[in-house]
Amino acid sequence: MMGDWFWDIATSVPVLGGIGLLLGAALIVGYFPLVKWVPGIGQYVQAGRLVAILAAGALFFLIGFRTSDERAEAKSLRAQLAARQVDIDAANDVASKADAARAELARQNEQDQQRIEEYEERLKRRPPGNGNCGCTLVPDDFDRVPDHRRGAHKP
Repeated sequence: MMGDWFWDIATSVPVLGGIGLLLGAALIVGYFPLVKWVPGIGQYVQAGRLVAILAAGALFFLIGFRTSDERAEAKSLRAQLAARQVDIDAANDVASKADAARAELARQNEQDQQRIEEYEERLKRRPPGNGNCGCTLVPDDFDRVPDHRRGAHKP
């Protein structure tokens, strides 16, 4: 936690900008020609060179750290995005299968309804009183119904 906070501040734009300004000033003091003969600044030429080298190293290190941190975060976000895309694809696949199953059930329901209507029509066409006035079913109607009694076999 504290380390993340430190690196967030250390690699922020204001800090990198400040180090860049320090590097620029140190480069001018340490490497600009004729500065060593300017009174008051000439004695800082060696220190300016050292500060320029240290500031350049720190700046390159912090920029590299920030770049690698951003790349790692981008890689993590890409992985999360890929996982979400897999989830979305799976959800779409399940939805399409559910739609297909729903359509199949609707088709099967329509076929069943048509068979029921055909059966009702056959029952209406039968003459009343086939030996039993109370029942209009014939033995042929029961041949299509499976016999679930124990030991019942159809020859």
